[in-house]
Amino acid sequence: MKPSVTLLVASRYFKTRRRERGNASSVLSVVGTAIGVMALTVVLAVMNGFQLGFIEPIVEISSYHLQIHPNASARLDASASDELRAGSALATRIRSLPSVTAVVPFVERQALVAGPFQKPRACVLRAVPPDLFKRDPAQAAMLAPREGSFDLASPGSVVIGVELAATLGVRVGDYLSLTSFAVGPDGKPTPQKANFRVVGAFRTGYWDFDTGLVFISLTTADSAFGLGNPLPRTYGVKIANRFMDAGVMNQIAPMLLGTGYSVESWRTYNKSFFDALFMEKLMMMVLVGLIFIVVGFNVYHSLRRSVHERMEEIAVLKAVGIPPGRIQAIFVLEGLIIGCTGAISGLLAGLAVAANINGVFSGVEAGINGLLSALRALSSPFFANEGIGFSFSLFSPAYFYISHVPSTVFPQEAFLVCFFAVLACTSAAWGASRAVSWFRPSEVLRYE
Repeated sequence: MKPSVTLLVASRYFKTRRRERGNASSVLSVVGTAIGVMALTVVLAVMNGFQLGFIEPIVEISSYHLQIHPNASARLDASASDELRAGSALATRIRSLPSVTAVVPFVERQALVAGPFQKPRACVLRAVPPDLFKRDPAQAAMLAPREGSFDLASPGSVVIGVELAATLGVRVGDYLSLTSFAVGPDGKPTPQKANFRVVGAFRTGYWDFDTGLVFISLTTADSAFGLGNPLPRTYGVKIANRFMDAGVMNQIAPMLLGTGYSVESWRTYNKSFFDALFMEKLMMMVLVGLIFIVVGFNVYHSLRRSVHERMEEIAVLKAVGIPPGRIQAIFVLEGLIIGCTGAISGLLAGLAVAANINGVFSGVEAGINGLLSALRALSSPFFANEGIGFSFSLFSPAYFYISHVPSTVFPQEAFLVCFFAVLACTSAAWGASRAVSWFRPSEVLRYE
């Protein structure tokens, strides 16, 4: 099939040299679009990596995908043992749902933790089943101990974060004390203090958890802080796709009628924090996306000059009967070609940089440190040992709580970046080609 006249002429206009500056304008437009797409792709990939470093530990460890927690009124109406049996039966029913992958009972409360040589500091005390890793593989991956083991089966054992262990000055095998409030039969809170033996230390990569999260077993928590009664359990639910939480909540809601339990999603559990991350990403996309406005102006002026340079050709096309709308489509299609070419090449370059972002940063650090070494060598005869004596590091573990720069690309975001790049180029081409409608073939051919 032969290409249409519009596509044929547009492709020739894109490739052919112009009278004054050749085809540099088209090349610069493509390069500008590619740089914009590449920059926005890399920025979003790195931002996604850092944000997921916050979101994943919170969702998988702290809030779960869904939480089933007892209401305060239900706890007053039922005894602790009755509530425990009702909760276990409810957890079994919820675990039978096809989309549910794990149901973990836990107890969470504030506590004070103290080592043998340090003052007490606040922490979050979480009591979990000893077989937590078997129940929830996601937590098993994130809470994998760096020292010792995550063994809560023995009475009086505790697992803490590596940063908390360093702060308290304890190692595996040492003892620490935990102080928390227990509510007695009279309803009055009573402080309870118990000693525990450190059996493991984990590192999640999330500073708040590594410095303030302490794990003990449910049985140990009942005996130490329950005053002889089981503590009220909250049930953390994991589903196959956490973004399908609304559908699973609709399935769980009928099971909770009359039980005194309510369900809460991960979206509402940390809503303010997640909204702040969303606004941060949105504003970053807007600010970096301003480069597409610059690209659009470049395409606009480039094609506007092209229209005026080709007045004779446009006049001839009009004279042979081609309507103005179709002639304008030629330049719009040229802008579409510029946008697609720049978007595809920029996306490929952005994906390559995002996939090797740590290598790129290492190369930048090596180049800057090489320059510093050269300056140090040049300055050493004049300043002796007082020359340049430091090395440059973009993300040093001494200042940032990361070992590498994370990077994650979401396909839908990459598509949106390319779409807006193509839209900017096409819209600019449409605006630049509107002058085609007022060209009069007779006047142009007479004077040109």
